Amino acid sequence: MYLYDYHIHSINSSDGRNTVSELCVDAIASGMKEIAVTDHFEPSFGNEAYPYYNVGNYFFDIMRVKAIFRNELKIKSAVELGQPHLFPEYSQKLIDSNAYDYVLGSAHKMKEGKDFGDIAYSRENIAEYCNKYLDELESLVEWNKFDCVGHIDLIKRYASRFKIKADLMSYRERLELVLKKVITNGKGIEVNTSGLRQSAGECLPGFSIIRLYRQLGGEIITVGSDAHTARDVGSGIMDAVELISLAGFRYMTVYTARQPSMIKIADSTPVYRVGKKSA
Repeated sequence: MYLYDYHIHSINSSDGRNTVSELCVDAIASGMKEIAVTDHFEPSFGNEAYPYYNVGNYFFDIMRVKAIFRNELKIKSAVELGQPHLFPEYSQKLIDSNAYDYVLGSAHKMKEGKDFGDIAYSRENIAEYCNKYLDELESLVEWNKFDCVGHIDLIKRYASRFKIKADLMSYRERLELVLKKVITNGKGIEVNTSGLRQSAGECLPGFSIIRLYRQLGGEIITVGSDAHTARDVGSGIMDAVELISLAGFRYMTVYTARQPSMIKIADSTPVYRVGKKSA
């Protein structure tokens, strides 16, 4: 089976812990055939240009590892744009000026600047913040300059730390509008396996949302570990492949120069066990 990891962070991200070369070594060891290094471009109010992200250093690293690992691993240039709809000028300039293969669009913060990871979630406020998160997803999808939406129910990751369930299927009408817009725009969604390593205990999004996306006509779907250390590269990817197969997908998506192509999922893919932890 052709396995790949399309959500990996290197030391070119503020929270990455390993070099691109170290990520490649672990990707090969974990059976990956292809990776996309999606370092953060994460502007915020007062820090709109986000100078931490040095795009020159990033592309130098990518060019170097492509030469080193050319016979063992396909390496795609990519970026994870944090709330680009709030900073469209800076985000647009970045992707227009650089030859990325893949652009992941994510909503990490609210329009007032607060990060969804900085909330103390409770039964009393979970509905408020689920709706605020959907507000940001709607705005992100309307911006529409990305290739796939990252971890579409991200709020589940943070709420689970407080033993609070955040289920966007409880807001199905709003969620369907988001997914239909993604599909109409010819974009896709990512299945992010980081939740398997965290308190959420399942992928982001989970099976019910992935199945809904497929039932609505969604076809473009990628998988990524959201690794911030080399040891997590490829973690849970097989789980994600099993999950999307169970949801009715027969193909996964990869990108070259922002153009999607499909890879057939092997017919022998085993049944995904919902909620299982990655080893």
